[in-house]
This record gives sequence, structure tokens and C-alpha cells, in this order.
Amino acid sequence: MKQKKNRKQIEMQLGHDGSNWILSGESISLSAPELDDLDRKLEAALKPEWEKEPLEVFFKSNNDMIPEWIRPYMDHYFNRILELPLQY
Repeated sequence: MKQKKNRKQIEMQLGHDGSNWILSGESISLSAPELDDLDRKLEAALKPEWEKEPLEVFFKSNNDMIPEWIRPYMDHYFNRILELPLQY
């Protein structure tokens, strides 16, 4: 995976419990009904880190949340990278 210059990268696992998106890793566990809400919670939780240097957070999809028949296609649709601080 490419890393932008001057950005530290961390990896977290993204899942869904039927109601909320769940993000865990780096001693953090967060949940929210919308990905945008989850992004903002993560930004607040990692503020001390990204204030020192910008971060890239790789959201690795939890395979258990995806039906087995669609798993060959899921990497393209469910993994994502979030840059902190948020720019929107």
C-alpha cells in the first residue's frame, strides 16, 4: 500500500453489526450508524496523534460481515483509506 509523504499509516478493522459501523484497533473501538459519523469520531479520538503529524487510517473490512458468495468482490468495495485531519 502506498503511503503519502509525511503521513503515518495505521490499520483498523471495519465491521457492521446490522445497525452500526464498528471500527477497532490501536486501542480504540468506535461505532456509528453512518460512515461519516464514524470518520468524525475517529478524527476526535486520534486528534493527539494527527496534530503531531498527518495520518492515513486504513479501514480493513472484516470478512465476517460479508456473505460468503460476495467475498471475492469485497476488497474493491469495502476497504478504504481515511486521511486525518479530515479535509471536508
